[in-house]
Amino acid sequence: MHGSKSAARATLEAGRQDDDDAGDDALLSLEMVDVLVDEDAAAEGEGEHGPTVALRRLAAFVATGRGATGARRRAIAYLGGTVGRGGDAVFNVIAAAFQNEKAAGLRRTAGDALSDLGDERAVPIAIGALADPSKLVRWRAARLVGELGEGVAVVAALNQAQFEEEAFECAFEMKDAARKVALRNEGAMDGGGKGPMWKQIQEGLAGADGTDG
Repeated sequence: MHGSKSAARATLEAGRQDDDDAGDDALLSLEMVDVLVDEDAAAEGEGEHGPTVALRRLAAFVATGRGATGARRRAIAYLGGTVGRGGDAVFNVIAAAFQNEKAAGLRRTAGDALSDLGDERAVPIAIGALADPSKLVRWRAARLVGELGEGVAVVAALNQAQFEEEAFECAFEMKDAARKVALRNEGAMDGGGKGPMWKQIQEGLAGADGTDG
């Protein structure tokens, strides 16, 4: 594994291109993605709060819509964890992947990444995905809307999707999402908190420790 990473690092160094290049040179192997993830994580650990060259390279790779499934899944998942550092560029490539990836598994991964980013702009995109051909994606879309959605129109969209849904697990998630959004609309935090559950728990623990701002 160490040897393959070393080879991937050498390939990346030999083929460094302009940050905006999205041609064949933007395509990455899984090993190359791992190297870039390590580089970006190390930079973040050293206090870098903006988009690094490695982060931009990963976003450019996802934006191509091409490449090995494993490499794309790893890149999309990692980008979802870069909250606040990648800005619109990262959000846009993940949103596009959620809408356009051919493999349902990759669309689901992109939905997970949007959830991790916690950007409310994902809500209308997720509402559109309630009609995705894959029940895996529809389930993820319903959960995403339940995590971030607000407003009467969002509840109505979820109720309509539930009425038309044939898969029990998807219909159940749509119903639960509508419940959460309705509670949020009423200002009730119990059951209507915003964001994925792991973030709500993390923020609750931080608040209990007095470390939330």
